Amino acid sequence: MKQILLFLTLVAFTLAQVTNSVQLSNGFALTYQISSPNIIFTLTGSNQGYVALGFGGFGMHSIDAAAFRWDGTKVVGEDRTNLDNLQVVELDTDQGCVNNITVDPTSTYDPSTGQWNIKFSRPLNTNEANCDQIIQPETSQNLAFALFNDFTWQRHNSQNYWQLTFSANAQSNPTISTTSSQLTQLTYITFLFGLIILI
Repeated sequence: MKQILLFLTLVAFTLAQVTNSVQLSNGFALTYQISSPNIIFTLTGSNQGYVALGFGGFGMHSIDAAAFRWDGTKVVGEDRTNLDNLQVVELDTDQGCVNNITVDPTSTYDPSTGQWNIKFSRPLNTNEANCDQIIQPETSQNLAFALFNDFTWQRHNSQNYWQLTFSANAQSNPTISTTSSQLTQLTYITFLFGLIILI
């Protein structure tokens, strides 16, 4: 009986972990997975300079940004804000807040090609209303994406904006594709269940 309960728990947990993919601009792709209380992202593409995602707001107004740079040895994530609408997207730490961007140490950047593979997470609600936007699942929100020419925080050379609903479920929007392979997950769980029976 315990084995059956463990199997059902594994099935429920795995199927609940849906990863959705969004095609951004300039060949970049963003995947995300809601794992409350956090949201986990992977951002891939090529640019030899800062890359940044913006949550909420419109344009630069009231935007909450996750910006990424290469410091010569590792990918660094910066939590930035322009909730005061001063047209300067400043570091949250300069505004008395904390950096809520956690970069996975396996994230990479290739200086010769500009190829990024950024894995990071942040809380859905950081409880810092003066610095961060709340990411509300199943609610349409603005998403911005910007590229910079280098690793100095100056004006970006490319920017785009979308309306996006971050969802814990597989997206049906044709501009958003589901990358989770539930067939692969079920195969893996069946294999685990077989092992449990043999033990």
